[in-house]
Amino acid sequence: MNPAARIVPDVASYSVDNGFWYSVPEHLRSDISVGTIVRIPLSGRKVRGWVVELAEDREGDLKEVSGISGKAPVFDERLLETLDWAAKHYVAPVSALLSRATPPNLPGSAPDAPVVRAGKRPRSVLDPIIERSALGLHGPTTALVASWRDLAWLPACGRVLESGRSVVIVAASVAEVKWIRDTVPEDLLGALAAVTGEDDASDTRAWTEMQSPPRIVVGSPKTALWATSGLGLAVVLEEGRRAMKDRQTPTLHVRDLMRTRSRVEGFNLVFFGPTPSVELLAAGAEVLRPGNRAWPLIEVVDRGEDQPGSGYLSARVTAAISATLEAGRRVFVYTHRRADNSSLRCARCRALRLCGNCGTRLGRVERCPRCREPAGRCRECGGTEFEELGTIPDRLMADINRRIGPGTASTVPGEAPVTVGTERDLAGLGRVDLAVAADVDGILTGGGYRTTEEALRQLARLASMVGSSPGSRLMLQTSKPDSPLVTTMRRGNPIPYLERVLVERARDAAPPATEMIVVELRGKIPDTVGPDLAGLGDDVVVLGPVEVDRGKRWLITGKLSRARVPLRKLVGGWRDKGATVRIDVDPIDV
Repeated sequence: MNPAARIVPDVASYSVDNGFWYSVPEHLRSDISVGTIVRIPLSGRKVRGWVVELAEDREGDLKEVSGISGKAPVFDERLLETLDWAAKHYVAPVSALLSRATPPNLPGSAPDAPVVRAGKRPRSVLDPIIERSALGLHGPTTALVASWRDLAWLPACGRVLESGRSVVIVAASVAEVKWIRDTVPEDLLGALAAVTGEDDASDTRAWTEMQSPPRIVVGSPKTALWATSGLGLAVVLEEGRRAMKDRQTPTLHVRDLMRTRSRVEGFNLVFFGPTPSVELLAAGAEVLRPGNRAWPLIEVVDRGEDQPGSGYLSARVTAAISATLEAGRRVFVYTHRRADNSSLRCARCRALRLCGNCGTRLGRVERCPRCREPAGRCRECGGTEFEELGTIPDRLMADINRRIGPGTASTVPGEAPVTVGTERDLAGLGRVDLAVAADVDGILTGGGYRTTEEALRQLARLASMVGSSPGSRLMLQTSKPDSPLVTTMRRGNPIPYLERVLVERARDAAPPATEMIVVELRGKIPDTVGPDLAGLGDDVVVLGPVEVDRGKRWLITGKLSRARVPLRKLVGGWRDKGATVRIDVDPIDV
């Protein structure tokens, strides 16, 4: 008998995807299982690797496993199935996925299981799924269309822990993870494992705690690939957020990873937020709407008849801000972008000028297009006769301070009664009493197939930041008060709008009606890339290339399931020839 283990070495290459067989010495046999981290000899050096298969007897002259790292396996056969799927779907080396599933430091022994005593738990919008999870029953994936921010559902999750099973909550940002962590009921704190990303030691400790159920795990998107023993329920908050998808290869998405894990591991899965993605609806998720509205009531401000030059905010919005501040309450003014193409202005006549020469936002000009006076060069090109206006939040802040009073507004949260910012400022903002969307129409001017869905998601998220006290509300400034987007916001039900988006996507052959993969190469780009992609099959349409920063980009669309395996071989060959390759599967911005 020659016990052996098939081991995938920690080498970022497709050539080692299948791993290699190693003999397991007698003194290690009782400590090795699927998911164990080991040290193995490879090409004259010792490298880390993961055990993916065991055999009681394996013929041949095999090298021996050198040693074991850590005191616990980092995945089991079921999680390995998801990792294998992800490697194929995202066109990534298997080792890259195994590395993502591994805690940052070597794992220690799991601590003793916490004791969660039965008690009176409040009712919540999650009750149907919580009851199913507590009984160990597996139901369909659920899209819970509501705001999660009141966290009234959090104590109710204790019923799952009372049954001996764990609950995982995945939030899009570390700020939200910490906020939820600090809201966990006192009687569940002994079972809490929080993946905050503060340091490797605390994250590894949280991973180790996740191996001794029952636990209530609160973590950032990387938690979606971490093993959780006894998992009964997973709750993903606002899966449509951009932070739920990695920007760098492999471009993993929490939604698809958790759907695959739920199917394989048999836990219940809830996507909780005011606007489910159209991909989630297309996948057949069961939609549950616990109330009449997915977000609070809003107020629409029609700017269609405002005079040019009337400012960023209408008189009605300015009056609402003043009244809110007089009551000692908080305001957030939202803009969907930080900069535009008019950040410089002619110092003489105040006319704006777009870039025509220097390749950045603004360019060298001979004369101002309005006053015809010589205007010099823009600051990007070294001139001095333009006045810099600053970012859009800076301009909104200046407008509010001019109208209401100095020091009223700031772009730094908490520095002034009125905070001005973009979506990235929402995570650490907390509840506000008045929210203002300064330019609803501008959200729809962006390019890309996701523009309309993204506009609804941004506004619904902004609405969910508004508190429940009397007079609290979201104000939408728009010149199109009867547009489908504004009408949907008034009604508080996103589903008809998203269903219409699904129809439009199918008509335009855009995801989820079709699959897309972006292929970017930089450095030494082989001349054969275009023909290589064209040879992936008759179901594949190749668009491009287009020039990008120091490289080229192609877009492939169609039915790509059969193209993924040969694409892996192509990517490996291009990298061997010196190219830097980025693969963006299911791209957001196209």
